[in-house]
Amino acid sequence: MVEYIIVKKSQVSLFKIIPFYYQTQNGDYALYKKKGDRLDESRLQKTRYPDLYISDADKEEAMAELIAALNKDFEQKVAQGKLKEVRQALEFIVEEALTPGQETNMNALPETLDILLGRYQNDNQAMEYLKKIESNSPILIKHTVNVTALTLQFCFSHKFSESDTRQLAMAALLHDVGCSQLDKVLIETEKRLTDEQFKRYITHPELGHDMIIQSTDFNTAIQKVALEHHERIDGSGYPSGSKRLTSYSQLIGMIDSYESLTYRGKRFRKAKKPFDALNLIKEEVLQGKFSKDLFKKFTFCLVK
Repeated sequence: MVEYIIVKKSQVSLFKIIPFYYQTQNGDYALYKKKGDRLDESRLQKTRYPDLYISDADKEEAMAELIAALNKDFEQKVAQGKLKEVRQALEFIVEEALTPGQETNMNALPETLDILLGRYQNDNQAMEYLKKIESNSPILIKHTVNVTALTLQFCFSHKFSESDTRQLAMAALLHDVGCSQLDKVLIETEKRLTDEQFKRYITHPELGHDMIIQSTDFNTAIQKVALEHHERIDGSGYPSGSKRLTSYSQLIGMIDSYESLTYRGKRFRKAKKPFDALNLIKEEVLQGKFSKDLFKKFTFCLVK
């Protein structure tokens, strides 16, 4: 007996080859689109089509087509270097890859990381870390995606080498992996953390650093970002108050602060508009917490 699998509406437009079926009123399945035919663009734009299905017999071929389409779309966005499109594409791919019950989609993210990272040898380990982050908090995975997209925008704007872009993208993806070890209440609360909660929260850089060095051979620069992204060059940060930070740590620390201010509000503070968030970071620059040169470069990449 032939079985049929429903196609998510977010994926319908990505299929060009696989035949689609729809369910008739009496419960049977009838052909809606022949193999190789394209869906009408006007119907796609207005979502004027019934729930669509693929045959279980076509599942393997359908998954290959889906993964190829996801990666082609993302590769084009990366080549264009446009922040909004890169962030949306990266967010969509991560969401699709981490959707419960869609385990075969897990192949999509490592292939997409190949576009960013040039077949970085630890793609699959990065996927495992992202799964841990997502299982702890969807808010945290959203933050991770945003920080990664902003990091890529910085690299694009300042014409970083392919090698540096790969390493910074991986560092951004993993910067908060230690938060996957915390109680999700510490991540998702909209209230100001108590002193006791904050003490637990500020352990996440060391937790992330230890996770990375114990289970992978990611290079030192990526390990350092996990450990140092909350440190500041005047020694006022945590976990150790270090002043000697890598350039990667300083960059992702600034991007992490900007993302936290602009993309998620809390009860005690509303999400800031980009200009207002930059003004707050500028105050920290004047206090000696961030590099003036780095701030100028980051501002440039946002307004370019």
